[in-house]
Amino acid sequence: MYTDTDQDPYNAKRGLLFSHIGWLLGLNEAIWGPVDLSDLREDPVVIWQDRLYWPIVIAAGILLPGMVAHYGWDDWKGGMLYAGLYRIIVTQHITFLINSVAHASWAGTQPYSSSTTARNVPLLAVITLGEANHNFHHTFPTDYRNGVSWTEPDFSRWIIWLWGKLGLATDLKSATPLQIEQARLTQRKTRKERQGGQKAKTRALSKLPQISWEEYMTQSEDGNFLVAINGIIYDVATFMNDHPGGRDLIQQSLGKDATVLYYGSHLHSPQAEDILQSLQVLRLEDPCR
Repeated sequence: MYTDTDQDPYNAKRGLLFSHIGWLLGLNEAIWGPVDLSDLREDPVVIWQDRLYWPIVIAAGILLPGMVAHYGWDDWKGGMLYAGLYRIIVTQHITFLINSVAHASWAGTQPYSSSTTARNVPLLAVITLGEANHNFHHTFPTDYRNGVSWTEPDFSRWIIWLWGKLGLATDLKSATPLQIEQARLTQRKTRKERQGGQKAKTRALSKLPQISWEEYMTQSEDGNFLVAINGIIYDVATFMNDHPGGRDLIQQSLGKDATVLYYGSHLHSPQAEDILQSLQVLRLEDPCR
């Protein structure tokens, strides 16, 4: 949600070197955008990993490869060096390539959205098991997949799908074929408008029933899941659990004016705007209140 802004830890607009590894050299968590981590803080596996991070890294990342090589072919040094230390370094930099190359203007394509710098890079996707289909990921952030066509190699998708069938992964979310095709068509239209020097037209608001702020507050207090943004009231009941930023972020905005929150620090994609428009139910009589 903070992609390409100063609140993005590896802001691609600060250059390839910064987004690849430079952000680690001048680490400043104070400027990062806030993220709801309540679910992770309550996850027993995450808590265990966080508490024992370095022992796990040393044992599983270096000692275990050394033991396998020692008992397998009597080469513990090679196991610790090549299968341990070198592997960790290479894997880290392959991961960093997602932050740098998969956001570089000269790499890959943007078939779904150009609202961020994220791009699909097929060759890198093969190396990263699908993660470098980054334009798809940023367009549909809650989708467990990173790609849907043969031009978007995504091996991790099938592993997660198998885990789902075995009951090891639950609540897998995926964008519908209609949403994906809608994103493709919107992106093609945007590209043509840019090439023709045209500006995208602002979508006209629907003719919705008007209510006062007091009526809006009353309906919200009666248990309706309503949020006001820029003078329009949205019924978010069906969307709360699917929100990429978490349910709590919307929960905190119920019965309030969330205009600043929506348009302020959070960058929303055209697909998010489409979803938002589908949730319109009412208009405020005095949107400037």
